[in-house]
Amino acid sequence: MEGKVSGNEFADLKVARATSLAKACDWMLDGKLYGNNPDGKNVAAKLRYWKSTKFAYWSLLSLHDWDLIEWRREILDEDNAEDGEQYGPEAECGPQTVIHRLNALSKLIQLWARAHKVPIDNPVKPGVRPGKPKGRDRRRLEKEEKRLLDAAAMSSRSWLRPAIIISIETCLRQGELASLTWDRVKLAGQYPHVDLTKTKNDKPRRVPLSVRAVAAFKSLKPKAPAKETSSKSALPVETARGIIYAFRDAIDDRIFPDLRWHDLRHEGISRLFELTDLRENEIRAISGHLTSAMLARYTHLRADRLGARLPGGSLNSQRRLVL
Repeated sequence: MEGKVSGNEFADLKVARATSLAKACDWMLDGKLYGNNPDGKNVAAKLRYWKSTKFAYWSLLSLHDWDLIEWRREILDEDNAEDGEQYGPEAECGPQTVIHRLNALSKLIQLWARAHKVPIDNPVKPGVRPGKPKGRDRRRLEKEEKRLLDAAAMSSRSWLRPAIIISIETCLRQGELASLTWDRVKLAGQYPHVDLTKTKNDKPRRVPLSVRAVAAFKSLKPKAPAKETSSKSALPVETARGIIYAFRDAIDDRIFPDLRWHDLRHEGISRLFELTDLRENEIRAISGHLTSAMLARYTHLRADRLGARLPGGSLNSQRRLVL
């Protein structure tokens, strides 16, 4: 009680000193403490990553913020980064991956310390995480779409062209499209849709299909009876990487500079903001983003349309009234 009052309470650090980072990771993995996190599987993957690093057998008390800064500089190759860039040519991964790994480590330290009632200094302090990378904002696809589809039609993969259309029209992630089976594609009825049970954040969702998306799916659908094809994949790929490889093989970088498959999803979400009157929560239900903050970089696309909602309408309508 005297220690509580004076602030000199004894803290037994023997348990923390005897616990390595790898053991702490196993403790969290075995206890399934990451399971309540909507991104639980990704958290588990990050914990397994830390078990493979040089810190794995360090005591929890030996890991400091300067150690993590040195680690970050190494894997991002920061010393060789060009002016204005966050990482160098030999970077192991991007800044966002580093942030995810550090967030998982920080969560581990917090939970372990709380469960064992041991005051441990969390090494993931301000300044350890790299700055968040700029989101991709490539928006030239509107002018390129026809040429893109023509290039895909020349590919040896006959499914690539409709897959591109589906990606733009539905905003499906690469992995969601690769794992989609025909029993979850509902083309008949008044409201065609696809049901996604396996998503990035483990949240199932239903995605409505436009007329164009329905036509693309119909061009892919096999002629065999429904019972024989229901469990088969909509795309003939084993993994999401198969889509990327097909896309890279068909798309010439000189004609479509800096174009990636993920840009198709970005284009689709941008069009929902630009060409529809759907509210943000409705677009989020389609895209699968968990929070409005994740959609923040798309919201500026609709700003120029707000004038029509102002008193008197847009400037053009005001001019017509004056005339």
